[in-house]
Amino acid sequence: MTEVNGYVQGLQERLVADGCTVTHEKLGDRTVLVGYKSKIKALTKQHVFTVVDTADHVTEPILRGFTDAAVTLATDRKGQWRGMQSGVIVLPILVATGVDEAAVAVTQKSYSLGSGGFAVMAQPAVVDVTAGRVWTFRGTRLWGYAFNSLIKKTYQRYLP
Repeated sequence: MTEVNGYVQGLQERLVADGCTVTHEKLGDRTVLVGYKSKIKALTKQHVFTVVDTADHVTEPILRGFTDAAVTLATDRKGQWRGMQSGVIVLPILVATGVDEAAVAVTQKSYSLGSGGFAVMAQPAVVDVTAGRVWTFRGTRLWGYAFNSLIKKTYQRYLP
């Protein structure tokens, strides 16, 4: 777990260096690292939340549950006033020592929040420190196309 904690510490330093407000907050029964920064993109203000937690082994249900909880945290923080000129981007990151194939598969496509995702986007990532790999969607989103480069560049800065 030392490698996991070291990676999270480095991630926290990268969030601070990028100008994020960094806090430790309760998410269920866990305390997670939360980085927040707003950015103007495509004439809209995007509230970008990076939510980081650790795990021994990531499964699909763990990843989906964490992503949904991170989205709830971000939307509760920003309220319901989202729409044409304001949105929320959530980057849930699990840092672990193992990942199963079903969880990797979730990260390989654009993550859908369904009808509850009005003006909200989430793109989960999993860091396997044992394998030295980062899994996240690297393709092009059709829904939310204007924010593809913002998400990709943010992940490039935070997840080396």
